Amino acid sequence: MNNDILVSVVAPVFNEEDCIKKYIDETIKVLKLNYLNYELLLIDDGSIDNTTKIIEKILLNEKNIRLISLSRNYGREIAMTAGLDSCIGDYVVMMDSDLQDSPSLIPSLINKAIEEKYDIVYAARTSRDGESFLKKISSKLFYRITTKLTGLKIPDDAGDFRVFNRKAVNSLIQLKESNRYMKMLYAYVGFSVGSIPFNREKRFAGTTKYNYFKLINASLDAIISFSSMPLRIVSLLSVLISFLLFLTSGGVFIYKLLDSTNSIASGWASTIVLITFLFSMLFIFLAVISEYISRILVESKNRPLYYIKKESNSSVLRDKNIVDDL
Repeated sequence: MNNDILVSVVAPVFNEEDCIKKYIDETIKVLKLNYLNYELLLIDDGSIDNTTKIIEKILLNEKNIRLISLSRNYGREIAMTAGLDSCIGDYVVMMDSDLQDSPSLIPSLINKAIEEKYDIVYAARTSRDGESFLKKISSKLFYRITTKLTGLKIPDDAGDFRVFNRKAVNSLIQLKESNRYMKMLYAYVGFSVGSIPFNREKRFAGTTKYNYFKLINASLDAIISFSSMPLRIVSLLSVLISFLLFLTSGGVFIYKLLDSTNSIASGWASTIVLITFLFSMLFIFLAVISEYISRILVESKNRPLYYIKKESNSSVLRDKNIVDDL
């Protein structure tokens, strides 16, 4: 048992009434066997089922658990941020609460960080049970695109299941942008990173809350928040198209000067195609620029990332023998 460090395990939860008790039981069991000083920090992201009631009942009998309930559903990235802001450990484990991330892997992650002096160690997924072929392919494609556009490397096999030392946590909590994609923030802080392989299991119960719409939105946040490359591409295309149009207009002007037949109606099809193409490009450019402007608007307001509705601690915070001596 390691008595020298304080370990925090941070887990966002949202409508996980079917599996939250099993997750807590398994995680606490692992922590008790391996660490004298630990906390399990659960961030409730506006659950509307019985998740919080189940957790509050467990708090009455199990020590070293904290529950932070956010005022509404802010999304997984903000819930993870709230956990990093509030945790107190020397080493902080971030993981999901649906048991796809096995609590038994926690000691291995922490030991690798300590023994090999890594600031961040992530669990590298050797397989992804329960995920569709389309999701796996789209994830790989997304990581490759973001690496090209941002210059920040995100491994294809990396999830959010990872451990941070206190230096890495203190660096992450300084980043306060509203449009957040945590994997990009992990890469942005630029500390030493290691990994250990693991097989990601299917969900123990319930269904995933991360649908394709949320994945697309997170992808946009990742690219636009960390790269100006889309704007640069739009600028270069604008210059190129302007140059081609200048050549085209010059060619048309010369052609009309030399044309003695005055066939005004000829070429209408090519004109329609050209106009349609230009308007399509224009709307694409406007869409890219609008995405950046919308994010500038949100960031300029400088609003708090989240509000805490309630914070609950275990009723049993200290060893019974110590309490009896007081």
